[in-house]
Amino acid sequence: MSEKDSVNAALVNPEDREEYHRSLGLTKKIESRKIILVGRSRCGKTTLIRRLHNLDMSYHKTQSIEAWSDAIDTPGEYTDTPFFSRGAAITPAYDADIVCFCHDCGNDICRLPQMFSMSFAKPVIGIVTKADSDDVSTEQAELFLHNAGARHIVITSSLTGRGIEELIDLINTIDLNDY
Repeated sequence: MSEKDSVNAALVNPEDREEYHRSLGLTKKIESRKIILVGRSRCGKTTLIRRLHNLDMSYHKTQSIEAWSDAIDTPGEYTDTPFFSRGAAITPAYDADIVCFCHDCGNDICRLPQMFSMSFAKPVIGIVTKADSDDVSTEQAELFLHNAGARHIVITSSLTGRGIEELIDLINTIDLNDY
């Protein structure tokens, strides 16, 4: 692939890529635990949940808290607006077993407060999203998640399936008293 082709491929809307609509054939599922995803708008929280449930991957904006049997999806505005980040993200977390901080590897602005994990009496997993190729840099996103207090960090791609099964394994096996 030429440099021009790789630049053009990077500019393609992910929903137009074949991989976006391909089923990953996941055999693993979250078992008897509930997670809550917290992160900025458009960082991939809803897409990740839809991928975990093998649902249609078309984008839709999360306007309010959406509860699933094994997940809670929060609007990114809860993190984007510092005034909301404390109460609005913390309150629905009471119904979850595990808190997941999400940050996409292409975003160099972090809205998760330092040691935000201290606000929750639950284990916190950091999820780096949108790591769609092996050469994408994830270091800054990992640092942001670590600074926010994530004890475990998983690099994922809802597009390619990278790290999804590892994430499910971690959710299913993490010690719920390790926070």
